Amino acid sequence: MLVVAPRALLDPAVAQPAGSLAYELATGHPDRTPHELVFPADLAGEFRAWPRNIAAPLTADLAQVAAAVVGCWRRGELLGLRFPLQSGEDARAPTRTALTLARAHLREWPECLMARARRRWLHPTSGRRPGDTFL
Repeated sequence: MLVVAPRALLDPAVAQPAGSLAYELATGHPDRTPHELVFPADLAGEFRAWPRNIAAPLTADLAQVAAAVVGCWRRGELLGLRFPLQSGEDARAPTRTALTLARAHLREWPECLMARARRRWLHPTSGRRPGDTFL
């Protein structure tokens, strides 16, 4: 599983306007708190609330947006944290809209990993320099 900052959605390699609209939904949704994890299925569900002629192409573009973000991360063009899955865990689970109720539970695990990674990054021995950003 890869966790990136929302600004990764604005990268020039990411399909637009889907990337910038996903960024707006991820960062500007009134029901979200800062630093909340947002899964692609959350955005797809929010896109579906829009008029069908606008939402359908954007929802379809989310897979391309995710692939572009992963590609940028693999090339070292953006920061991200990769968390290996445990045996039996399904990386696609957060993208299946049928698992709406399970998403709250699925958030707990990566949020704990993110908090641990941030604490390691903040530790004086981490090698970070003044001005470095976490993600």
